[in-house]
Amino acid sequence: MDKKDIRSILSAYRSGESHADDVRFEEARKEAEADPELSQWWREEKELDLIIARKLQEVPVAAGLKERLLRPPEAVVRSPWGRRITLLAAAIVLLGVLFSSWRGPFQPAASLADFRDEMVGFIKVAPTLELKTKQVADIRAFLDKAGAPARFALPAKLENLEPVGCRTLRFHGNDVTLVCFKREDGKLLHLFVVNRAALPQV
Repeated sequence: MDKKDIRSILSAYRSGESHADDVRFEEARKEAEADPELSQWWREEKELDLIIARKLQEVPVAAGLKERLLRPPEAVVRSPWGRRITLLAAAIVLLGVLFSSWRGPFQPAASLADFRDEMVGFIKVAPTLELKTKQVADIRAFLDKAGAPARFALPAKLENLEPVGCRTLRFHGNDVTLVCFKREDGKLLHLFVVNRAALPQV
């Protein structure tokens, strides 16, 4: 089971759900806990789920909504307006469930600004590299095996800089490549690569 499979399995997890009988989930969980990078990713995923769940709980629910949804069919008032209200309430509940997962088809499209802010926030602390090497070919081979973007053209200004290493990240469910280079002054320059499909608005 590679890292991409582990992320896919654990991404389906929701706080409060029991997966004790799910062999694949338990295997993925154990492997993630044994891997520092995956362990940190999963911890952040669960924290995000909890934040979204708390925000949804703060949304006021219409008075009597539960009773209207659970009312037996024979007790429902047969009028066009009553049916419309019931359908609307059911649609609201369904949308709440979809948005609570934050990975459904209604997930807000990510913007370039979102991507930039999240990546800059990540490198405020020197990132831990999964592969340390000065060879671009080794970096591409590692990224390709990890399922992250690997076939990209280096900007001209980076071609003469010495690579330090790389690692993979996640952004809104998409794999991101991070390659670090050493500048002439000794400081690091960070290159982030993500598939264009992850930023449909760009």
